Parts: sequence; structure tokens; C-alpha cells
Amino acid sequence: MKKDNKIKVVVIGSNDVGKTTLMENLIGRIGKVEYKGITTAIDYGSLTINNKKIHFFGTPGQKRFEFMRELTLKGTDFALIVLDASKGITKEDEEIIRLLESKKIPYGVFINKIDIGDIDISEIYNFCNPKFVVKGCAMKKDGLNELINEVVTHIQ
Repeated sequence: MKKDNKIKVVVIGSNDVGKTTLMENLIGRIGKVEYKGITTAIDYGSLTINNKKIHFFGTPGQKRFEFMRELTLKGTDFALIVLDASKGITKEDEEIIRLLESKKIPYGVFINKIDIGDIDISEIYNFCNPKFVVKGCAMKKDGLNELINEVVTHIQ
């Protein structure tokens, strides 16, 4: 863990996977900038758990804002990939995973929208090497307690 006890977690995923909904339901009110209804810059805010201050940032899901991922990932301690269970693992998700692995950023996976689809967890572990995989539904707040416990357990 860092000396200042602050940990930067970046929430990342493709378009419309539920990143903002997830963080609104974990943290509450969040700071975001929107352009034509698309969230383009996100400072989700902080949670303090077990004397660890975890500050969450986000990246836009649209491919055209891909350059912002590079900027947001600077100094990242941990990443949380949000996948949409109804879409499976997309090519963009694969690109995100490769990016995190090339930067040697540890990450976990939250499979969102399990109320309308499913992804086999073994498929994820066969494709990549996350610290954890949690299934849930951000809109219904399902799986959020398990998710935050996993994040806290795996951040350094």
C-alpha cells in the first residue's frame, strides 16, 4: 500500500456496460462530465474502508475516447473491468484486458447485468488473469458488497 494510504482504482469497460450505474450505487453522488449524453470524464469519488482511502476514477466506454484510458490509467494501483453479461466478452473488452496486462496493472472483473445474460466465469479465467471475478447487477445492487470486499482484499 502507498505511504499516503490513498489507492487509485480505475473502473474501465466498453460502452453501456453499467460503469456509472455501478459506481453511483457503490459511492452515491459522483462527479462526471457528459457530452451529448455520453459520460466522458469521471471522478467517482472515494470510499474509506479499513483505513484505506480508495479513490475511483472512470474512463469513457466509447472507442473514440480510447485515448483517455491512457491518461486515466497513469498511476493506477488497481483496475476494475466491468463486463456486460448480455454481450459476453467483446473485442473491445479483449483490448482493455491486453492494455491492462501490458501495463502490468492488476485488475478484477465485475460481470454486470446478470439479470439479462450470463458469462461463464471459467471463460474469463481461460482468457485472462484477473485477481477476482464477481457477478452481479449494478442497477439492482446485487453483488456490490462482494465486489467491494474483493477490491479491498486485492488492492495494495
